[in-house]
Amino acid sequence: MRLVVLASAGPPTNILFNFLEDAGIPPVAVLVEPPQSRWTLLRGRARKLGWGAAIGQVLFMILALPLLRRRAAARLESIREANGLRTDPIPADRMIAISSVNSAETRDQLFSLAPDAAVLSGTRVVKPDTLRAIDGPVLNIHAGITPEFRGVHGGYWALWIDRPNEFGATVHLVDAGVDTGAVLKHVRPIPGPQDNFVTYPLLQLAAALPALVEILNGLKQGEPLPHPVSTSGFGQQWYHPTLGQYFKGLLRGVR
Repeated sequence: MRLVVLASAGPPTNILFNFLEDAGIPPVAVLVEPPQSRWTLLRGRARKLGWGAAIGQVLFMILALPLLRRRAAARLESIREANGLRTDPIPADRMIAISSVNSAETRDQLFSLAPDAAVLSGTRVVKPDTLRAIDGPVLNIHAGITPEFRGVHGGYWALWIDRPNEFGATVHLVDAGVDTGAVLKHVRPIPGPQDNFVTYPLLQLAAALPALVEILNGLKQGEPLPHPVSTSGFGQQWYHPTLGQYFKGLLRGVR
């Protein structure tokens, strides 16, 4: 099976690539787009949520996130070791730089590579023209239980609103919406008292990768995709917390 990964650069993409390699499903190529500028992201959030919320999110990322990352370093390493998650760099000959997952050059690359399936890793929303350039299923691991927790940091928000049973991740088909594709598998790891905002996504990724591999192995053997999980409604799209929301969560015991 010819598998392609569409991604942004970073440890989660390295972990995904290495996990697939170790599972005997090596991607033939990883198409890597650059990150969007922070100013572009800030303006987009301000249009959707207002400047107050956007600035609150920036304050969280500047003031709280670095401290959380330092405190989480040992825990992150323990999660990686316990689940066989390698962050080794992706070989240069397997990477293809693209300007955007939605560019014409990306579609040309996909037509040339002719993948049987594709997996996303941290890209912007993929538009229909790109999805049509892939003659096979496009899969994604989402760090949240969809459709209830679409967007970002779904595990954190499930804890924040006191729904710990909905802490988890989703393997789903990708459509043109934001995490709205058919759900193939939900996984629900249980975070411990040593976990926080920074470790939650790695816990979710570690739990979802075996489910993704199981689905890809089925495709490799000529089996159909699993029957979609029954869901209802469109849920809610979540964003980064503001600094105020994070402190409010702390009062509830959510780190």
